[in-house]
Order: sequence, then structure tokens, then C-alpha cells
Amino acid sequence: MEFTPAIVAVALVAFAVLSKRLGHSAVTGTMLFAGLGLVLGPEMLGLVELDGLLGDWGVVSLILTATLVVVLFTDASAINSSNWRDDVIPARLLGIGLPLSIGIGWLVAISLFDGLRLWEAAVLATMLAPTDAALGKAVVSNPRVPSRIRQALNIESGLNDGIALPVFVVFLEAAVAVEDSLPVADLVTELVAQVGVATLVGLAVGWLGAAAIGWGRRHDLAVGYWSQIGLLALAAAAFTIADPLGGSGFIAAWFAGFVFGRRYDSSTDESLPEFAEATGELLTVGSFFLFGLFLGPVLADLTWQVALYAVLSLGVVRMAAVTIALLGAGLRWPSGAYLGWFGPRGLATIILTIEVIGDGEVLGSRTIADTALFTVGLSVVLHGATAWRGSNVYADWVATHPRHHDMAETMDSDTEVRVPMRSRHRMAPPSFRA
Repeated sequence: MEFTPAIVAVALVAFAVLSKRLGHSAVTGTMLFAGLGLVLGPEMLGLVELDGLLGDWGVVSLILTATLVVVLFTDASAINSSNWRDDVIPARLLGIGLPLSIGIGWLVAISLFDGLRLWEAAVLATMLAPTDAALGKAVVSNPRVPSRIRQALNIESGLNDGIALPVFVVFLEAAVAVEDSLPVADLVTELVAQVGVATLVGLAVGWLGAAAIGWGRRHDLAVGYWSQIGLLALAAAAFTIADPLGGSGFIAAWFAGFVFGRRYDSSTDESLPEFAEATGELLTVGSFFLFGLFLGPVLADLTWQVALYAVLSLGVVRMAAVTIALLGAGLRWPSGAYLGWFGPRGLATIILTIEVIGDGEVLGSRTIADTALFTVGLSVVLHGATAWRGSNVYADWVATHPRHHDMAETMDSDTEVRVPMRSRHRMAPPSFRA
């Protein structure tokens, strides 16, 4: 285990050197580092033992928590345009598709897992509802794909974490309350604290932070790189203020990022988010390395119910929810399939899994954790491998369609949503053909 940090460091250097070249392939950073964790983990080379890792659980939890806090903040802050609200696609994906994904996933979980109680099944379904665009970077940054489709996926990925988090908190507290026979009044009090306090803290931190950083930049009082560090500190402030007050730090970080993005126009100051987003990218690959370490034992004890649920979650649950959500939107079926398939499960699911494990009060936590982690692992492989080719095949279909200029997919839009750094993808010239 003593050489593990050196191996990871060398892998980071190698990926940095080849990152642009790998960007034109089916290989993603999350795929590589999850694979590295799997290889070094207890089920293969055994260089890292889970007993030792669990002994440093505080460090592991800190890395994973910091990752989600930074990513929630930066992704939410990128959704800084009011124009996207005029487009029905993101609204349908979030307002109809997300609740349907949770509902359908809930029903499937109840049907497959005899050992999961009602609210535990709801927890699992909610954990697997948020999407992570960074697992399929080409999908949201390939300029050949109509901007309306790319922006819809990017907006969905940036906002669905924040929408799903309060629902997750409600279901998790309900599961704990049922198993511990807690009074309903205590449950309501806990939920109000978790969600309400977090919301208020996030709104305040985001608003005041945008005002303070904007004032410093306008009056030329701030050194550029310190403004970038200050932005990262805002995300930490939201979490660390809300958490001791009994609120969800994750919800607070998301609200702070969203409000900051609305109050501060990063399009006129594009360098400001760079440090926070680069930090988020580094923490993300580190988190997927840790994920790979935990994935090995999950694969070793894999059951058919877990495998089937993962396949259904990726290939049926979201596809069905998106298909229903887009009825009447004027999109052709390949566009619906593109939007439905490219909903990778990633970072949020991993960290929420750690929340369930760390809570320790949910009887079905082992089943929930194994299912969530296997689904993310399958998503890393399938969505990572199909993103590059799939985006180009879809772009070819749009470009060669007889009614290309009249398609709803290619309609003009004023939507301009900045793609966070961890979701950007340097594309080759548009010469690919299926």
C-alpha cells in the first residue's frame, strides 16, 4: 500500500500528458482511474486492502465529501443563463423525466429486492436518478451535435443533483424513522432542519459571495488567482456553515453555486471558475479511484438482482422516463434515444452511497450500496465507451436528415450555458463518419 500514492501520481501525470489524445477515443479519465482502483484493490493485485482503507475512513469521507461539494457548486454555478428556461426540453427532463425516473426505479426496486422495504427502495431509486455529464464528455461538448440537445443534457446534469438531494434526504429520513419507530413529528423536524437550513444558508452564501467577489473585481482590489481561490472557499463555506446547524451541506453547496451563477456573470470573467473547476476535476478522478477500490468486492459478490437492476436502471428506467417526458416536444425518436441513453450515473450516486453506509441505520444499506456502485461501474464503461462514437453517429443523422433545417432539434436558440471544465471535451475536426 505504501507505493499506491506514487502509482496514482504517475497515472495522473500520464493522463495529463495524453489527455487531449484520449479525448478523441472511447477512454475517459473516470474509466481509467476507476479501473486503476479496481486493479490495485483487494480482488486483484491486493495492493490496497479495504480494512486499511476503512481504518482511514475519515480521510476517505473527506475526499468524497469535498469532491461532491465542489462539483455541486461549480456545476450549479455554470447554469447562469435565464434563456434556457424558455426551452421546453430541460424543463421536461427535470420536471417530468426526473420524477418519473425516481418513480419507475422505485417500482423496479420493490419488485426485484425482497429484502428492501418501501422507503429503502425509494432511497435507491433516488440515488440513481441524478446524471453526470462528465462521464460522457463528448455528448455535451461535441459541436456537431445540435446545441439545443447538448445544452439540455448539460442543464439537466447541472440541476438534477440539487433537485434530487432534498428528495433523497426525505426518503432516507423516512427509512430511518420507520426502522427506528420514530414519531412523525421528529421526522418532520429533522427534514425541516436538513432542507430548510441548507436552503437558507446556500442562498445567503451564494448571494453575499457573488456580491463580494464582484465588488472586489470591479474595483480592482483582488488578485486574480485569489479570486479563484475565494470562489472555491465559497463552496466550502456553504457546506461548513450548514452542516453544524443541522442542514445538509450538499444542498447548501448546490444552492450557493446556483445563486452565485445567477448573480455573477462568469461569461465576462471566464478565468474565475477555472481553479475551482480544475480542483473538482482532480477530486473527481481521485474519487473514482476510491470507487474502483470498493467496486472489486461488489463484483465478487454480485447477485443477479443487482445486475438486472443496474441494466434496467440504465437501459429502461431512464429511457422510459425521458420518452414520456418528451412526448409532444416535437423531437424525433433518435433524439429522444440520445437524450435517454446519455444519462450517466456518477459522482453524486457514489457519495450518496457513502452517506447511506455512513448513516448505519438503514437495514438494507448493503443491498443499496452494492446496487448503486455496480450501476455506476456499468455506466462508467457503457457511457464512456459510447459517448465519442455515439455523439458523432447522432450528429451524422442530424446533418443528413432531409429536413435538417426544419427539425425541432436544430431550431435556433439563444441558450448559452457554460460547460464546466470537467465536462469539456476537445474534439477533432468534424470528419468522422459512421
